[in-house]
Amino acid sequence: MKNKPLKKADIFIVLGVAALALLFIFLRGSKSERRIAVITVDSAVTDRIDLDEVKEKITIMPDTDPQVVIAAENGEIYFESSGCRDKICVKSGRLSKAGDIAVCLPAKTVVSITGSGPDAVTY
Repeated sequence: MKNKPLKKADIFIVLGVAALALLFIFLRGSKSERRIAVITVDSAVTDRIDLDEVKEKITIMPDTDPQVVIAAENGEIYFESSGCRDKICVKSGRLSKAGDIAVCLPAKTVVSITGSGPDAVTY
């Protein structure tokens, strides 16, 4: 089979499709998706925090036994400390994306992030 050289029209079509694809990606990525942290203690929602609006560090100390301290700053929320033995909730790290979740089972406390964006990435 012989390779045929590209015509000018072929190059314009390829460039046009690439430009449309980049425009679509830019416009889709520029939408602002709100990330709301939801704190639940013993199945009851106690706090909702808009992570995109947090300017200074916020500390939340829900009435739990054992005591937990939850902090939000720089668009992230996390268990800062916990009175439980294993401290798995503290080790779970900082949550920042929709779908992230951390749980302290002894304190019956759940911190999760909801948002309008996808909860997972698919390939």
